Amino acid sequence: MSEKPIWDEWAQRVYLTWLVRDIRYAQVALLEIRARAGRTPPDPLIWIPLETFLMFTAKVSKMLKPIGADKDRPKKSGPAQDAYDRRKLRGEQLRAILDVDDASPVLDRKVRDASEHFDERFDTWTGEQPRVTAEEMETGGLPTFPAPPMRRVDHGSWVVEVAGETLNLEVIEVELRRMLARAMELEPLATVEDPGLATLLAGLPPFPAELRLHAPTRRPDENVRSGIDRQAAAGDQREFDETIARAIDALATAEGADEQGPEAPEAG
Repeated sequence: MSEKPIWDEWAQRVYLTWLVRDIRYAQVALLEIRARAGRTPPDPLIWIPLETFLMFTAKVSKMLKPIGADKDRPKKSGPAQDAYDRRKLRGEQLRAILDVDDASPVLDRKVRDASEHFDERFDTWTGEQPRVTAEEMETGGLPTFPAPPMRRVDHGSWVVEVAGETLNLEVIEVELRRMLARAMELEPLATVEDPGLATLLAGLPPFPAELRLHAPTRRPDENVRSGIDRQAAAGDQREFDETIARAIDALATAEGADEQGPEAPEAG
């Protein structure tokens, strides 16, 4: 592994195909959310596809803006610095080619973090929840109870609320569609309908550019046909040319016979 971070054609292909994979999975989850939210009464199982949507948009968000990449670079050289440099380069390159700025709703991780750490919100709530005593109840001096962490979906505005943090699903959906279209312009494999197949093909070892069919020869001063029996090759070529010539003559003769065919009985 190189210590210096690398961003080349193959690396871009790998990252873009995986990013497209997560975007498409998030879109599938969003379709399921809409289907369940349209029911009366709303289906409580809507949170299953919603959690899936939050998970995959979080993966997209972290791919574009890696966690910790906005902090200072580790001072001690070694694996930590190398990992930091690779994450930082990957995020910068992807945001640049996909035109993602800091105001992008995909980069807002408040709701996704609240969902992933919902257990911690419960820890805080249960720890702060006052325990009522009999004396307080008798005197009527009940304490103020903190609101529990809740998860809600507003089916009218398509706003999700988790533990007080809100996320507009429609805004996220528009940004995901825009990024998907841009990625498909940049990488042909991103247009493959099966995202799993696209990532598999993208991950194949890159073929050296200088060995591709359209690449110029790397040894212009050498005979690129070295090792070939030229006399045998010339003989094969002559035989091939003669065979083609005989075939052309035979076709021409057959066509002439077909043209004379209808007149044959009259001449007899």
